[in-house]
Amino acid sequence: MSADATEEVSWLCAAVSLHERARSLFAQPELEWVQERVLAELLAVSDARSGALWTCAPKGPLQLRVWRGLAGRPPVPDVLSAETEARLRAGVPWEVFEAEGPALYVPFSVQGEVLGLCRLTDALGGAFPGEARAAAELLAGTASLALQNARRFLALQRLGLRDPDTSAYNLAYFTDYASKEMDKARRYNRGFSLLLFSLDNLGTLRSRFGPDEARAATRAVIRVFAGVLRDSDVLARVSDHEFYLLLPETDAFGAVVFTRRALQQVREAPEVQAVEAQLPLSLVAGASTFPRDGEDFDELVQRCRRRMEERRASLQRRLMLDGLDFWETVELLLGSAQSPRLPADGEAEPSRRGKVADGLFEALQAEVARELQRDPGTRGLVYVGAGEVRSDLAIARGLERAPAGLSARVYLLGRRGDFQAHPGLTPVFVAGDERLGRHEFLLWLGEQSAYALLQRRGKGATWGFHTSDVAVVDSLVAKLQSTYDLQPY
Repeated sequence: MSADATEEVSWLCAAVSLHERARSLFAQPELEWVQERVLAELLAVSDARSGALWTCAPKGPLQLRVWRGLAGRPPVPDVLSAETEARLRAGVPWEVFEAEGPALYVPFSVQGEVLGLCRLTDALGGAFPGEARAAAELLAGTASLALQNARRFLALQRLGLRDPDTSAYNLAYFTDYASKEMDKARRYNRGFSLLLFSLDNLGTLRSRFGPDEARAATRAVIRVFAGVLRDSDVLARVSDHEFYLLLPETDAFGAVVFTRRALQQVREAPEVQAVEAQLPLSLVAGASTFPRDGEDFDELVQRCRRRMEERRASLQRRLMLDGLDFWETVELLLGSAQSPRLPADGEAEPSRRGKVADGLFEALQAEVARELQRDPGTRGLVYVGAGEVRSDLAIARGLERAPAGLSARVYLLGRRGDFQAHPGLTPVFVAGDERLGRHEFLLWLGEQSAYALLQRRGKGATWGFHTSDVAVVDSLVAKLQSTYDLQPY
């Protein structure tokens, strides 16, 4: 056989092989399987040994879904920036030279709609030859259609599994989805959060005003929740008054932030306010995170229920603090020596008020600074309120050598004092507010803990209140942010 004939046969074999690879992407319609297969086939045709695949839900960001590599997870972001979209719309692979070596980027789009992006690295030959780029581009066209088809199949599948009364998914679908999410989290060393929320007074509402009013209240709450969900989040109805919510790739602090934002929007919704004018719904939520709070579904649900009970027993509910602003709440919690004792419950987190030792405020600031540096990756919010924002505050001194990648955000509130720019702190200068001159506070809301110290300095002794009640601390943080127009999350 001549050299030309041999080359033609080789080319035909390669074309047939590429065609078969493309056809294989339609063997199953499930999105998770298609994403895995797309990355596997692109690695094969490009002779790359490592890769990452981002895809997006309709109108959502590009999120990392699958990766394979020589050294585990590649050094890539979980979510791609919006600036990448302009280049993706061209639909042509491009090669760049990064610190790890050559990287081939393969975009996926159908009629201008961006569906995903694949990053291929560690080519066997050290670089990507023209044939590899051409094969990846051809395969990407079919892969785009396969991704679009799988996304539509998922939407149709979900459509038939919704509760007709609330449009939430049924429990069978939710359980299956949670099982798949757990498998994916274990495989890729990821996490997710589970949220359980309950309309505690729904039975009373039904008996007092009738079933139609109860159904309307439930639908109103679900509509508000649906407005803050991402496309990947799944909401399911468990019973008349209880719902599950699964938040993929959401850590413990992300679950705290989501819960607060969702409950706040529910409280502000006009249709919910109309119902609560007749009877409070008593909406209670509890969250857990995989794998920190449990490695199977039952453990996660149990932890959610435990946290719901803590919230039910919280001072936040027992003292009816929801309708008060920040300083009204501070004064109520501080009280005085003549104030009634704080209500106590075995389920509630400890809360105390009384005389506070000199130096406690400074000691707690130093301890928070040590804790943040001990684990710089811990996410959380810290607010320190003092008469003056100064560089000699204990938390400022404690964070002088904080690493640049500190994940927690620390804010100092007070009138401007002797303060120099600090990489680990954000000053919030408040002038003319006498309440900040009379009081000091430290609020810490983190992934695994919460704490608040409020104190009022007097002529004799300092009077204070401190608590580890998560609901109270979360509420104080939200009210402080609202009072001083601070970034809420």
